Amino acid sequence: MATIKTRTTRRTKPRVSDTEPAGRVPKAADHRGSATVLSNGNLEIAVQLSELVPVAQYANVTLGPVQLRWQIENPGIEALGEVDWEADNMTAEQQAIYDKVRGYLRATSKLIEHSIAEDRELVEESVRLHNEREAEEEAAAAKKPTRRRR
Repeated sequence: MATIKTRTTRRTKPRVSDTEPAGRVPKAADHRGSATVLSNGNLEIAVQLSELVPVAQYANVTLGPVQLRWQIENPGIEALGEVDWEADNMTAEQQAIYDKVRGYLRATSKLIEHSIAEDRELVEESVRLHNEREAEEEAAAAKKPTRRRR
């Protein structure tokens, strides 16, 4: 029967790998959004975001997915079907519709990002506290007098 060795030395580096500063969305974010015209004529805006935060002691933490879906009266998005996107020449009416729908998508996306940022800050605070506790335990262990064997 094999015996399992336990670790007898203390960790010299914190368990955590570098995390992104609070408020920044790391590259590991999965962001999806859509605008759909429903059968009742309304426009449905939907955005979903999930994010992977690198945290060594938890192997990584996935935040989300967080999703927000809502309906608004269609501002006439079908008028954008006639736009020559290569020439980028919209009429004033088309530009107004484009700006309105884009604003809806951006506002929805920002609400989701703020929600994820709050969760990320909680994870980073937990990691910081964990590392502080580990450092305190290591300092306390170093201060303990060692027994001398005769």
